[in-house]
Amino acid sequence: MKQCVGGKGTGIPNKEPLQLPRHIAWRRQYDMRRYARHLSQAELNQRIRDILLNLLGVNAEGQLSLEPLWAEKWTHVLEEMQLRHGPYPAGFTRETLHSDPEPFPDFASELAYKAALRLSSIGLNRGSVFIKFGERKYMEPLYESGALRIQPATYFAQSNHNGAVRDNELMLSVSLALSRDDIVKVVTNPQNVPSDAPEQRLDVKFESPTDYWVYCVTNSLKPRLFVDFKADACVIIRDRARFSRMLSDSSRLRLRAAAMFEGPAVYVDPLLPITSTIFVPFAKYFGYSYQDEQRFCWLPSVPVKKVTYLDLQIGSLKEFSDLIVL
Repeated sequence: MKQCVGGKGTGIPNKEPLQLPRHIAWRRQYDMRRYARHLSQAELNQRIRDILLNLLGVNAEGQLSLEPLWAEKWTHVLEEMQLRHGPYPAGFTRETLHSDPEPFPDFASELAYKAALRLSSIGLNRGSVFIKFGERKYMEPLYESGALRIQPATYFAQSNHNGAVRDNELMLSVSLALSRDDIVKVVTNPQNVPSDAPEQRLDVKFESPTDYWVYCVTNSLKPRLFVDFKADACVIIRDRARFSRMLSDSSRLRLRAAAMFEGPAVYVDPLLPITSTIFVPFAKYFGYSYQDEQRFCWLPSVPVKKVTYLDLQIGSLKEFSDLIVL
């Protein structure tokens, strides 16, 4: 966003356009499209927390770092808070960052430091490997014999999971604030929309008609995932195609009537969805974006309310994987 100095009628000579500081430009852009204006304060608090969890990270030296891709969204929520309450820190209370009963992950912990040093020493590139994080007692059998568990999607909604795992995998919601102009664009009878029609909040839920099986790994090389998943080990899978093939072949014997799908999770910002076509088994709430998940899903041929977990042994991963224990 640029601002010109001088020009006709100002009495000041024309000069080169001045570049606004990026954070100011982001605030002005948000002012023109205040897409979070309809959220309750509790909902805005949750959005602030979710964005902060993606903004924060751990660098290769084990130090707290910031993810620049999330700086714009962070600026937008700061602007929304300022528009509601005044200049920072007005409006920020303990509930703003602690609306969730679960504390923030400790990215400055000894575990984070050890994880950062260990992963940075391996020299991996994103997209070249899959990584499975977990407890050593599960990661060793995975590495040795390919022992793994395919969980029902409903499993992840259980309240005993931590925040990095707990999610409703059968439903994804989006929420929009619609002005009169927005309403006119989508209704079949725009002429009947009153000129003084008030703004409307639209909440839409996308739901899976069936429970399904899911197995997740990550493309992310971020050491913070050890902390998020409370893991003390991981398996780095270097031949992604071979692992996918082994998992497909083994699961086909047990899930003959289910269709298998594989691909990266699609992270959806509920206030800024880019499409109205959402395939729930691969759609994830944007707050989990830092997990950079790769999903394997099996959908029953006939919708069912609940499936049960499935234990598989797909074969040893030793030839093309590494077991890392902290």
